[in-house]
Amino acid sequence: MTQPASTPITDPDLACRSPSNRLSRLMRPVLPLCAALALCGCEGSNANSLGPPKSNISSGLAGNGINSVDTIEADMRLLNDLALAGVPTSAGWATGPGHVVMGNDPRGSRTPAWWQPGDVRFKSDAWWTAMVPWLVVFDGVGHAAVDTRVQVRGMKVYVLSRRTGRWSLLAADRGIQGALYSKTLEGQPLGKADLRAESDGSTSIGVPGGNQVFHGWCCGRSVIDAPDVGAVFITLQARLLPGRTDDRASARLLLQVGGDYYPDSVTNGSAFAPAGSNPGIGVSRAKLLVSDWQAFNFATINAGVQDPGGASISVAVLRTLPPPLD
Repeated sequence: MTQPASTPITDPDLACRSPSNRLSRLMRPVLPLCAALALCGCEGSNANSLGPPKSNISSGLAGNGINSVDTIEADMRLLNDLALAGVPTSAGWATGPGHVVMGNDPRGSRTPAWWQPGDVRFKSDAWWTAMVPWLVVFDGVGHAAVDTRVQVRGMKVYVLSRRTGRWSLLAADRGIQGALYSKTLEGQPLGKADLRAESDGSTSIGVPGGNQVFHGWCCGRSVIDAPDVGAVFITLQARLLPGRTDDRASARLLLQVGGDYYPDSVTNGSAFAPAGSNPGIGVSRAKLLVSDWQAFNFATINAGVQDPGGASISVAVLRTLPPPLD
């Protein structure tokens, strides 16, 4: 939800400090996104092209349902809830917290040093113009349920415009697709996923365990206005769903959310060889699933690890310009 443009505030420090009185401050006009990004030291492309100030104070900062800005921050700042079974701890996402990688700068030159494709063009300043949101469901250490499934609904991608300072819905889907992958999340799919369409349009997932995880996505590749990307917010809701028997009490399942940029709508991951994966926009921490619906979020904010850094907005800016919340 957006509101009309407002006059820039006279207190430029607001965007870079944690509000101690959120409601009173939100009643005041806000900085344009260009000023907010510059004041917080968030390095971004084409910052000088940012347009007039726009306010995007959502009607409910705490959300109209189960999500909130506090939840978004926690999903990026905290460590994983539980150790992931059979996953090497060498990768940062294996322990948490969330990571921002390419972040708000969709170019190969924003990829981290460890990502080395054979084709040097993928490390250039050329814009990457497509995006895909994704999720991974892991079995955690101690998982013993055999019938419990994971139900997922309402995956959405929002992008904050540099020019207008407004969030727009880029993609949304009630259901998801996916396949089984190695627990390193590299290489090609290993098998077909156990997916079931539920009556409400959501999707339930049978979690494989062993040496495999479920890796899912939605919405196809969405074309983006790459120079205009000021921030990315990916969200979904999920819970445990009983199967033939209700063994949710012995389930230790975790879910994390992230997204990938692609150079265009046709280039696939094999083009990045010998790199075994897409570098990614970033990834949230892995959060434990429970029987009640929860929101799971990824956002390009400075709450998590910055790898390589410089392409995120501050949590204070997120609180001043919150995305639509469900």
